[in-house]
Amino acid sequence: MKTSAILSPLIAQNWLEEFSKIVISLEDHLNELDAAVGDGEHGSNLSNGAKALLQGFPNFKSRTLGEFFEDAGMTIINSVGGASGALYGTLFLRLSDVTSNYQEADLTLISQAFDSSLSGIMELGRVKPGDKTLVDALEPAVTSMRASVKNSENLLTAMIKAHYAAELGCSSTANMEARKGRGSYQGDRSIGHIDPGATSMAALFGALSNTISNYFPH
Repeated sequence: MKTSAILSPLIAQNWLEEFSKIVISLEDHLNELDAAVGDGEHGSNLSNGAKALLQGFPNFKSRTLGEFFEDAGMTIINSVGGASGALYGTLFLRLSDVTSNYQEADLTLISQAFDSSLSGIMELGRVKPGDKTLVDALEPAVTSMRASVKNSENLLTAMIKAHYAAELGCSSTANMEARKGRGSYQGDRSIGHIDPGATSMAALFGALSNTISNYFPH
């Protein structure tokens, strides 16, 4: 009998393991994207966090999803420099808050958790969709998840759609003028470049979609 797809601490760890490996492999590419609109360190900063996560997983004492995401968030905050550490740290700490005391999460809970993450990042960074930031990949993914919950879709279908939405959102940043961070100093010269934060955020959802697919294939 096929088990309904859920997110557990083990599956969440496999998700972040895959994301960490992707980030490390994309380090130079993310730095190149960031050099066009920022300080050129987004890839290096995130790669530091990815390596810290991979080294830290064996020491996580996570019994619940909330504990796992709290450990992940604090690891990111303590190892990633620049705005990326605060923003990604907030993402995982908000996931932790919503999944606190839960052993596993279904699509509805996961959607609520990412909704909280989006709100937290927008508040912390004082950003909104269209500012050419990682929010431009995160917000479409969250909107897609909300629709999947409303349509009673399964977790795998929802994550595939969320990843697709994040990738489209990421691509759309090429046509945007940066309004936040160092990129805002570039003015209209920032147009024509894909945002590095949106690129890494889309990769986060790609890793999540792949991990859920591996555990709960069609």
